[in-house]
Amino acid sequence: MQQPTLQNVKIRSTRDALQVFHGVATHRLPLITRRLDAEERRNIMPGNVYVWEERGANTEPTGLGMERWTDGMGWGPSRVRDEFLFYHQKDSDTNDDLLNPVTPWAQMMSDRFATNRRSSIRLNNRPFSTDAHVLSEAERLIKQTYSVHVSLPGDRSRGIVRKWHLTAYFSPSTLDGLDTIDNIRGVGDVTVPEGWFRSARIGRNRRDSRAHGANSISPDSPHSPPASMGMIPPPNSHQRLPSPSHPPSPPAPSVYHNIPLPLPSHSSNSHHSMSQLVPLEILVRTSGPKRDPADELLLRRFSS
Repeated sequence: MQQPTLQNVKIRSTRDALQVFHGVATHRLPLITRRLDAEERRNIMPGNVYVWEERGANTEPTGLGMERWTDGMGWGPSRVRDEFLFYHQKDSDTNDDLLNPVTPWAQMMSDRFATNRRSSIRLNNRPFSTDAHVLSEAERLIKQTYSVHVSLPGDRSRGIVRKWHLTAYFSPSTLDGLDTIDNIRGVGDVTVPEGWFRSARIGRNRRDSRAHGANSISPDSPHSPPASMGMIPPPNSHQRLPSPSHPPSPPAPSVYHNIPLPLPSHSSNSHHSMSQLVPLEILVRTSGPKRDPADELLLRRFSS
């Protein structure tokens, strides 16, 4: 049975991801060489990290690599933060797991759900399902992915460039308890050589920019380069602003500061037009043009 590349570890930044890739390239960490079977999928849990090679022209002769990653779970749309993609496990999947758990992680969720339900007391006619929803939010898995083009010294003479992917799993409730690669000797304390790994999203971002042509890209656009690693914003037109209740990000922040939530969409045109309206208090203080004396006399007679 294939073991994960790493267990009980969180990937905080692209630097962490590159350290893991380097550990795989130097054979300190295992590379996933085939799709996970049913038993291996059942063993997916928070803290598992998998590095796998995408099947391409360079991998056909050896038979290694995969066309895509499959874990048997359903995920929502991707959310982009810097070079990472994040996917939240769908509600239907977590609910199904509670009723019919198929993995140890789902079994633990089911047991905790049953224990809390037996010990719960109805207050103010509020059903326990409200608390159960909060529990599932904290326990729900989040999948984190990162991709690079790999140019190993032994491959360069043959013109071979590989594509590797990192797939990591965590949940909000387990994140603080996961270890970091800084504590893994031979992986987190090794300098990654220049030129071995290049983000697979760099070329894609350039193509997206060219596709927009002369259209300007706003700072909130998902195609513009990120400014920091403090948040994981949603895709498309949604953007989450940092919460004012949180302190400023440290010099080397991780990608886990907040769970991304979309803000209500607003039309930039309507916002621009509203900003040009004259304040109401000015309109009240300003008197209109004087009426013709004949009209004034007629109005006085009409009101008397």
